Amino acid sequence: MSTFQQARAQCIRALDIIDTTQLSVFQQRETQSREALIQQLDTFATLPLEDAVTNMQHMLHEVLSVYNDPFANYINPKQHKSYTERRTGGFVGLGLKYRSQKEAYPLVIGALLGGPLEKQDMLPGDQIISVNETDLKALSSREISALLKGESGSKVILKLQRDGQAIAFEATRQAVQLHYARAEMMESNIGYIKISRFGGKTHERVKQLLGELLAQNAKAIVLDVRDNPGGSTRAARNMMSLFDQAPWVYCEQYKTGAVRRLPREGDVLTDIPVAVLVNEYSMSSAEILAGALQDYQRATLIGAPTYGKGLIQKVFPLQAPLGGAVRTTIAMYGTPSHRLLHGRGLVPDIYIPSAPERIYKETGSVNITDEARAFRRSLLIKDLQEKYSEQVANAYGALPDAQLDVALTTLKAAL
Repeated sequence: MSTFQQARAQCIRALDIIDTTQLSVFQQRETQSREALIQQLDTFATLPLEDAVTNMQHMLHEVLSVYNDPFANYINPKQHKSYTERRTGGFVGLGLKYRSQKEAYPLVIGALLGGPLEKQDMLPGDQIISVNETDLKALSSREISALLKGESGSKVILKLQRDGQAIAFEATRQAVQLHYARAEMMESNIGYIKISRFGGKTHERVKQLLGELLAQNAKAIVLDVRDNPGGSTRAARNMMSLFDQAPWVYCEQYKTGAVRRLPREGDVLTDIPVAVLVNEYSMSSAEILAGALQDYQRATLIGAPTYGKGLIQKVFPLQAPLGGAVRTTIAMYGTPSHRLLHGRGLVPDIYIPSAPERIYKETGSVNITDEARAFRRSLLIKDLQEKYSEQVANAYGALPDAQLDVALTTLKAAL
């Protein structure tokens, strides 16, 4: 089979996947027939391979655009690699969290704990001047990220500047883990677990953190899924199972109309009181976890109504030379009691408005130091100073986390 024929076969496979799995709820116009698409595909045979592949990728994009589904798309090979890294919670690089600046050098937020820079002479607020002699001034976050990543074991010379003094050191790229959960013990022996994303292994991290909190004699738990965009549904099933022995976690309805209930997965670790923090940006798997715990009256939901993304996507990788993947919306989902979530979301048991300007937002990898976390928050306040004034920004920064405060008060009353 020629290289073109291999790409053609993958494109036809992708078209069949779209036809058999993509929900038609978003469909706005008729799609071309399979025969017409294949005829169009065959006209690419006279083109250079690179152009033929580009046209095939464009075809997949156009076919999915018929559905006007914001969650279904063709993912090109580069995007698919990044998606896989986020999903699995790891990549090869330096493990540096930073903030790019339009007209200046990027700033260090902090090194990822467990990464190759953890013990280097680097502080939040340091300017990052260059990577292997490449000047970073005014580069975009994507451009900087590409320079930091590379082959495992390769060397990098990083140059920083702190208070006018230059700092340079060599670091070795290695596999870096992204942790999407962190924990701490709060007042009255109430454990707090922040879950920023549902990666493929996040449930293992949450299980570990919960076990450590219980070993410290935690009397209740706050699960914080505010600003969580979701991710792995399997991780959500495992997390729910840590807190309740109910048999079902959520239900899915497919294109055929068939409904499937998804079971729990894993062992119960505790029956102590639980509160779940949610807001307008709690989505997808975050809503699956929160909805199941609410259905079973296992937890009190506190905060603002959730986003309402009640659709399940599946990513189907495609082989080279076409590469990338198609992501389709394969099902609608609801809570164990069949409450549909899409466009509705979850209504919390205790409504507490979210703090303005998302001043308590914490997204992405959370395995950074408290100092790095505090510096990231200071950058948010600085942004607000430019948007409003120093006085207004500082007033925002001084606002308490009312949603967390109510969760702690509610759990203390339950002890």
